[in-house]
Amino acid sequence: MDADECYQEGMRLADGGDLGGAFVAFEKAVELNPNHARACKQLAKLSLAANERRAFTNWCHEAIRLDESDPEPHVMMAEVLAAARRFEEAADEQRIADALSRATGPARRA
Repeated sequence: MDADECYQEGMRLADGGDLGGAFVAFEKAVELNPNHARACKQLAKLSLAANERRAFTNWCHEAIRLDESDPEPHVMMAEVLAAARRFEEAADEQRIADALSRATGPARRA
């Protein structure tokens, strides 16, 4: 299985409710392709669902590093920061996401 196949398997497992299996599949995708930003983003989402805030933050930062034009990790960070009452940092992340969304347009979808 290549990285994209592992990513697709992770999406299928996540959609079916097998979050542990999805996590393993997304990790395998990153292992096979360390530049797989979409898998990093999914790992961030799963980490947040598991209340693993540090892992969530690390995966978001990795997704941002790999795909600087994707606004979604910034939106995810903004939401978590706002929930933690870190409003200034949340606003900064949201501003970045808004700027990226304007630059990439509505056609972008992860």
